[in-house]
Amino acid sequence: MIESRNTDDCFYDTFDYMDRVATTLFCGVIKSYAEGREEFDAEFNDFSPNGFWATTLPKNKNEALFIAQLLCDGGINKYNLSCAGLTENLLKDFTPYMGLMDQESLDAFLEEENEGEAENLEN
Repeated sequence: MIESRNTDDCFYDTFDYMDRVATTLFCGVIKSYAEGREEFDAEFNDFSPNGFWATTLPKNKNEALFIAQLLCDGGINKYNLSCAGLTENLLKDFTPYMGLMDQESLDAFLEEENEGEAENLEN
């Protein structure tokens, strides 16, 4: 579906262009899909090249694949997909909220770990 869809019909080029309201609505769609809400069965199960998901997913192929993988099995590693294909600005927006460390936090954490190990070796 992602390969054969008409990207001219997509609502967004990339997640970078989604404002807070659009992002909230998009997350609501994913939540409703995950819950299996019956009132949306017809739309959510339309995986045709011109169907609901073909137009709802962004034009950016990596972002579309990321969401498709999330919808299919709840993970991002089965097909070797990762956040690497997403745009830098998107990752800046949501990385802190996912519990992931930024580079500075990671460096500080590793420094503390190294200091702790050095103290243990001295004792």
